Amino acid sequence: MRHLIILGIALFSILIGCEEGTSNKINNQKNDAIVSTEKTSNQDEYIIEQTTENGQTLRIFSAYEYVQEYVKKAEKTDELSEQKKLWDNIVMDHIQESCLSGEHSHLVKEYVSTPPKELNKVKDDITILRASEPEKTALEALEKSADALQGQDTTVCILPRGNLDYGGVNVGAGKVSVFYFPQFSKERLKQTVAHEYHHSVWTEKIARNYEWDLLGSIIFEGKAEYFASLLYGEPVVKTYHMDDEQEKQLWNRVKDSLGSTEDDLVNTVLYGDGNEFPYSFGYITGYHIVRDYVENHPETTVEEWTKLTPEVLYDKSGYEESLK
Repeated sequence: MRHLIILGIALFSILIGCEEGTSNKINNQKNDAIVSTEKTSNQDEYIIEQTTENGQTLRIFSAYEYVQEYVKKAEKTDELSEQKKLWDNIVMDHIQESCLSGEHSHLVKEYVSTPPKELNKVKDDITILRASEPEKTALEALEKSADALQGQDTTVCILPRGNLDYGGVNVGAGKVSVFYFPQFSKERLKQTVAHEYHHSVWTEKIARNYEWDLLGSIIFEGKAEYFASLLYGEPVVKTYHMDDEQEKQLWNRVKDSLGSTEDDLVNTVLYGDGNEFPYSFGYITGYHIVRDYVENHPETTVEEWTKLTPEVLYDKSGYEESLK
């Protein structure tokens, strides 16, 4: 499980402002602004591309177009083996390297290996997806994210959800895939891109030798949630009801287990079970910890707090005091 948290906007499709002073912090720490450069479009590969002033190339890949081609041909056969061949030849051969291969490609193993089962649903989803023109929105979010935190060249792939039940994944440094579904609003899309972009930069610069215990998992997701909130306001996870007293009681219950790597415990606390722990409990508390740290250390840049170890960030956040 310890790598499952790379999903970022994970189980139940649940993840998807800040104080004026914090917003100003983003503006003050800019080094190189996104500049208007000629946008290129390769119609054969469904890619739009833009380059920042500091040389970072940002790409949006309309990978759903290949899935549409697959559906048209797969509808003509009921043979699962034939559908699998079509899926590999039409979709995976064109998108896997750009969208679904990387340090964390095991997270999308099901998507790679299993064609979508409900072809009519996928066809309808793609129709809605195409009508919403998500490319412009995704590029805007990617530009804004790169402006706040520089990373390597990055590609965001847009795909229909298919057999998956989450909205976004960082499969490796510079590679983000968004699995679009009809309820995906433009604001949700922007937050998803920003969240996963932070994971991408984190993977590029910090991932080596990271400790995937409970605290590490909570802080990892909390950083991405807080980063997205800097750009697009309070995160979706905040809509899941949990009052201050409940948060205090639950945190006191788990804080002695923050060093645990036991899968069931980490999953239950991080994602919630809707019973003992509210959904997204770990994401919410992680967001609060990172928010408290930044508010108590306003001189810290995004890159600086991104690089902090979970232990240092938690110990110096003031989160414990905020619960009293």
